[in-house]
Amino acid sequence: MEKLGPRPSRADRRAQLSEPRRAVLDQLVEQDEPLTVTRVARTLGQHPNTVREHLEALTRAGLARRDHLPPAGRGRPASVYTYAPEASFTSPEYAVLARVLVSYLTRTVPDGPVLRDHALEAGRSWGRAIVERDRELAGDRTADGAGGRAANAGGGAAARGGRATPTGGPATPAARVPSARVRRDAVDRLAAMLDRAGFDSGTRHDGAVSTVRLGRCPVLELARERPEVVCNAHLGMAREILSSSGVEPGQVSLAAFVEPGACLLHVGADAGAAGLRVGPA
Repeated sequence: MEKLGPRPSRADRRAQLSEPRRAVLDQLVEQDEPLTVTRVARTLGQHPNTVREHLEALTRAGLARRDHLPPAGRGRPASVYTYAPEASFTSPEYAVLARVLVSYLTRTVPDGPVLRDHALEAGRSWGRAIVERDRELAGDRTADGAGGRAANAGGGAAARGGRATPTGGPATPAARVPSARVRRDAVDRLAAMLDRAGFDSGTRHDGAVSTVRLGRCPVLELARERPEVVCNAHLGMAREILSSSGVEPGQVSLAAFVEPGACLLHVGADAGAAGLRVGPA
């Protein structure tokens, strides 16, 4: 039976591998189950000794793990290989940090609504940091151009006795109820950001609801272990980013591990306020 949910992401460390070794690692990541040397060799059309050499090198590099099947009769038990969690993170350091943070949260906060709320809030903080970073980057790109022109325009308005339009302050009601076009654009931007982060995302717009299909997950192992923490953090992050475009948090829900190969993020007035749902309905 095919596993529900996304596949693991592919780490940046793949770029440091030779093409044949990268192909072997990709088999471990794509299949997402223990593989024997014979099976990998047959799939790739390579000699088993060559494949065994690549698998052992990946194991030494911390990108694969070797285990043994239960013994069946005489002889040495067969070895099987799986990808290591570090193979689906940008770096092994990030893998360790993610696991430490999730472990700390689950250790210090009791299971239940309080833990889910903390995970959502952590995700919101993550989303705010992303929005602020993107605004700073956009400011850096326009500082010598549009920024200078805006300052001149503001000075002209003051000279004419007018007032510059404020850029801060609370959002207007209209901004909190985005049009379908604004919602679609916001969802497309979110999907592009998630794609860069390793989620292999794609969008589908269907009337009042937009759906982001998350084909990979850069923290898949942790998400499987503690979806109430990891998936709620992802939901909080998405809600915060979309709220900067006027999408209400209650219009964003996440259906995790609901179909083979993906989780689904739903956005729109008809998406409901279900929040997080794990597994098929």
